[in-house]
Amino acid sequence: MKSWLAVSVLIPKRLVEPISSFLMEQGATGIEEVDEGHEWERLKTYFLQNGKEKKVLQALRRYLQSLKKMGEGISKIEVESGSIPEQDWGESWKRFFKPLRVGARFVVKPPWFKTRLKKDELLIEITPGMAFGTGTHATTRLCMEALEKRLKKGFSVLDVGTGSGILSIAAARLGEGETWGIDIDPVAVEIARENVSRNEVSGRVHIRKARIGEIRKRFDIIVANLDFRGLKRTK
Repeated sequence: MKSWLAVSVLIPKRLVEPISSFLMEQGATGIEEVDEGHEWERLKTYFLQNGKEKKVLQALRRYLQSLKKMGEGISKIEVESGSIPEQDWGESWKRFFKPLRVGARFVVKPPWFKTRLKKDELLIEITPGMAFGTGTHATTRLCMEALEKRLKKGFSVLDVGTGSGILSIAAARLGEGETWGIDIDPVAVEIARENVSRNEVSGRVHIRKARIGEIRKRFDIIVANLDFRGLKRTK
């Protein structure tokens, strides 16, 4: 079973961006930012334990020491680390996923919850499993809100890195045009297709395992809920 190196770093807020970038360059799988008060932020991240984790920690401490020498005021900085075993994330997320209202009209919920819709609200049922996208993440909500504002009747949409398919389904709920959702992860493609079918929009949403460079079609709107590294991988 795989295990992970969990790293927690308490830093001044003004250093969040450079230190986050450094962690991602070292192979961090993602970064959680936790507000620790007026001047401080805690960064939490994970690295796959593959024999290189000691070098990662050494590199991080050297980098922080270099910032300290440059007078960045990080004398109180804290670095904590520990090993955690792999978990079944595909199941453990379920206890945290509850109905959520996004934007002006969307209601996102798992299939096992019942909820009453208000007038003009649009329901999206999602089972993300191992794919990204339940509507709880800020970037997902921002993309859905942008679709609400920008999508006009008949517009076609390309959803790059579709994950759970939530943005493709949102586009289908809002408009009558064709939507394509693409992803390079076969697990995500399978999950997205299941969610599209569950929401009964298969007639207007097409999910494909593909890179963006393989698409030879024009779209009115392209949405990509990915970071820069993820977007580069889809070329």
